[in-house]
Amino acid sequence: MRQGREIADHVGRVMNIVEGRGHSVLSDPHHERVARSWKRSLNKHSIDPSLSSVPKVVTAYELREHRDRIETFMRIAREGVERLHNELLPANYCVLLTDAAGVTVDYRAVPHLEREFKDEGFRAGTCWSEESEGTCGVGTTLIDRQPTLIHRNEHFRSHNTQFTCSSAPILGLQDEPIAVLDASALYSPDGRESQLLVFRMVCEKARLIEDAYAHYSLRNHWTLQLGQVAEFMPVETDYLIAFDDDGRILGGNRRARNELITHNGRRAEFLQDLFECSANDIMVSAHASPGTPFPLRMLATGRRLFAVLRAPNARSPAQVTQSKPVQTEENATAPRGFRHLALGDPRIKSNVQCAVKVANRDIPVMLLGETGTGKEAFARAIHDYSERAKQPFVALNCAAIPESLIESELFGYRDGAFTGARSKGAKGKILQSDGGTLFLDEIGDMPLSLQSRLLRVLAEGEVVPLGAEQPTPVNLHVICATHQDLPELVRQGRFREDLFYRLNGASFMLPPLRNREDKRELIQLVMREECAAMSREELRIAEDTMGRLLAYDWPGNIRQLRHAIRYACAIADGNQVTIEHFPQELRGSAASQARVIPQPAQQPPAAPSVPRSSAAAPDPCELRDGEPLNEACMQLRQKMLDALRRNHWRVTETARQLGMSRATFYRKMARLRIVAPNYLDGEDSVVGHG
Repeated sequence: MRQGREIADHVGRVMNIVEGRGHSVLSDPHHERVARSWKRSLNKHSIDPSLSSVPKVVTAYELREHRDRIETFMRIAREGVERLHNELLPANYCVLLTDAAGVTVDYRAVPHLEREFKDEGFRAGTCWSEESEGTCGVGTTLIDRQPTLIHRNEHFRSHNTQFTCSSAPILGLQDEPIAVLDASALYSPDGRESQLLVFRMVCEKARLIEDAYAHYSLRNHWTLQLGQVAEFMPVETDYLIAFDDDGRILGGNRRARNELITHNGRRAEFLQDLFECSANDIMVSAHASPGTPFPLRMLATGRRLFAVLRAPNARSPAQVTQSKPVQTEENATAPRGFRHLALGDPRIKSNVQCAVKVANRDIPVMLLGETGTGKEAFARAIHDYSERAKQPFVALNCAAIPESLIESELFGYRDGAFTGARSKGAKGKILQSDGGTLFLDEIGDMPLSLQSRLLRVLAEGEVVPLGAEQPTPVNLHVICATHQDLPELVRQGRFREDLFYRLNGASFMLPPLRNREDKRELIQLVMREECAAMSREELRIAEDTMGRLLAYDWPGNIRQLRHAIRYACAIADGNQVTIEHFPQELRGSAASQARVIPQPAQQPPAAPSVPRSSAAAPDPCELRDGEPLNEACMQLRQKMLDALRRNHWRVTETARQLGMSRATFYRKMARLRIVAPNYLDGEDSVVGHG
C-alpha cells in the first residue's frame, strides 16, 4: 500500500521535472524520454499523478471486440508469449500482450501471486495506454514506438511506482503498431540495471513474434530469408523480403525494411536494385540446390548475405471457399465484388443496387449500423466493384488506435517530425490509399482536432504529413463507417458539421443480424465456410439447433455468429452440430433477452438541420503560445488560484467545488499558466492529491 508521504514525494518529484525546476532526479540517461512522457501525462492527458486506484478494465464485451480485431495475430503471438512466460516465471514476472490501444488481450500470471497481481490491476482487459495511466511501459512504448523500460518511480501514477515494466512494440508491415509485449513484476530491486536482462528478453521475443507475423502476412508471395551466417539459416532469419514474379519488392520484416530495402534515403523497387543479380538469377540459384542457403551480394555496399528462397503458399481450402462465392439464387447474378456476401435480405439487396450506381461517381460513402454487421466487408465489396479495384484498399479503425497515434497513422510524417519518429519518415494511411479506397471505421471516434485536417484533404485533394512543408497530391475514394448517431454528435459539438456533410454523400444502413430476413441462409453460408476451413464439410447443424440460432438475438451480429460457429465446428465430434457445442450464452432460452443498443436512424440521415448555435461554443481562454490573457481569462485564473490556495493546492477538491472535472481543471491550469508552488506543505498539499 502506498503511504501518504510516498505519494507526496512522488508527486513533488513529478512536478519538479514537468516544470523544469532543478536537475533531473531520474536515475538513468533515458530520463529525457521519461520526462517528456511525464509532461504529456500531466499537460496533455490531464492525469493526476497522486491517483492510487487500480487501472481501468474494459467490459467483457469490449475485450472480445479488442481481441477480435487482432485474432490472427494473437494466434501467431501465443507461442512467443508462452515462451517468455516460462522463462520469467521463476523470477515472478507476469507477461501480458496488449493491442494498439493498450488493452491487455493476453495475460500470463504467476500462480502463487495471481491474487496480488489482480489486486494491482494486472489482468485481461486492463488498459495501460499513456492516456489512461500516464508514463508506463506499454503506454510510452505505444507513443514512442521504441522498447521501453519503466522502473518503479519512473512511472507517472503513484499506484504504479512499485512495479517494474519492460515493454517492446510489435509493428506491422507498414510500421503501424499492432501490439506491445510486456513483462512486469510487483517487487524488484531499486537499481534499474537489475532489469536489463529481462528487458533484452522481452525485446527478443517481441522481434520473434513480429517476424513470425511478417512471414505469415507475406506467405502468398515469393520470399527471401536472409542471414549473415549460412549455418544459422535453418534456425534464425535476420531479414525477410517479399517480391512478385517480376522481382518487384513488396515488403519485408522491419530489419529488412530499415537496413536493406531503404538505403541512404532511397527505397529499392526491384531485387536488382538491391543485389548484384536479378530475380531470375535468384530463381536459378535456388532451384539448383533447393533449401540450401546461397550467397547474395548487396549492390550498394558489397556486403555478402546468405539466402533461402520460399515459394508462395498454395491456397488453403478456406481461401478457395471464400474466394468462390456460394452460387445461390440470390447472389448468382450479384455484381462483381458483392458475390461473397449473403444478399437474401431486401434491405441488403437495395443497398447493393444503390452502391453499384455510386461506386464510380466520386461520391463519399457512409455505412451505418451496429458493430459486427459487416460494414468493412461491404466497403471492400464497393472497392472491388469499382474501377479502383486494382489499387489499394486501406482501412483505419479510429477507435482502435490511441488518439495520440491517429494523426501520424492517418497523415504520415517526415523524418524527425517528432521524438521516436522513424529516420526515413512513414507514409500515412491517406497516401497509402492514393488511387484506391480509404476506409475509416468508427469515424465518430475521430478527435475533433483531426477532423479539420481530414476535411482539408477531402476538399483540396492533398495531404501534408507531419513535419512536411509542402502538400502531396492524393486521389482517393473515402468510405467511412460508424455505429453512432453522427447528427447527434454534430449537435453536441463533438463532430464537425462541415465534415459530416462532406462524408455523407451516400448512406447505407446495414441491418443487425436479428432483423435480417435471410438469417437462415446467412447461418448456412458461414457454416459452409467454417467447415471448409477445417476440412469438415460433412458437418451439419441439427434442425432444432437451427431454430435456437434463428431465435437468438445475436448482439455481436455477424462477427459473433462466425466465432460461435467456428467454436462449435472445432469441438463437435460427430457429423452434427448441436446447441451443446455452442458457447454458453447461446444455450439459454431460445428467445434470448434482447440487448438494448442505441440504434442509428433507419433512414440515411438526410441533411439534418443543425443550428450553428448548438455546436460547442469556442473557449474564450483557448490561448496561443505567448498570447496575453484577456479579461475573462484573468477573472477565471484568479478564481481558480483563490480556490487552490483555500484547498492547499488539492486539485480534486478544488475542481469539485468549481464544478469542473479534474481533466478540465488541469487543462485550464495549463492554458491560464497556473503553476503550482514548489513546496510540500504536509502530505495533502501536493497538486493533484485529492
